[in-house]
Amino acid sequence: LHCRRVYNCTYAGLRQFDLPTAGAEVALRYEVAELALVEVPPELERLGVTVMDGPFFSIMPFPAKALHSLSHVRYTPHFAWTSKDQPRALPYDVLDAYDKPSRAGYMIRDAARYMPCVGQCVCRQSIFELKTLLLMSETNDGRPIFFETHSNAPGVHSVLGGKMDNIFDVLETLSQEQHAYV
Repeated sequence: LHCRRVYNCTYAGLRQFDLPTAGAEVALRYEVAELALVEVPPELERLGVTVMDGPFFSIMPFPAKALHSLSHVRYTPHFAWTSKDQPRALPYDVLDAYDKPSRAGYMIRDAARYMPCVGQCVCRQSIFELKTLLLMSETNDGRPIFFETHSNAPGVHSVLGGKMDNIFDVLETLSQEQHAYV
């Protein structure tokens, strides 16, 4: 495959190419996260709810499985590491090696304290995935766009955006990059 530019938007796979970066390598935080897929009681069948205060949780329709997803600020994250702490750890290898014990029961019981009907949910399966964010965003909920150019491959860029509105930041950055190639 021959091309002028490559955009690596692989989330936890951003460092998979082992290319040096144009500047100091930005630290990333990786987190193994569980999303429980639950059968809900009739009261919740057509609803999605996100509680955003305290030990927040979210229960949302998951149409692909005819279930609802359930996440919880305390129980969804299983463990985390940074690219500075473990620079050679390949995130997807770490995920594959993890036993993946479910915390769905904890999620259901804690969310039921605020919405008792959630206590009737039945977990049918869990999805485990990697969450990736800039280490500098760990202390707040900011998700700035991360755009990295590789020094020995100037047409290769890695992009990380953790919020929906990052698409506008990406488009602006790409527009500026396009002018750099002209």
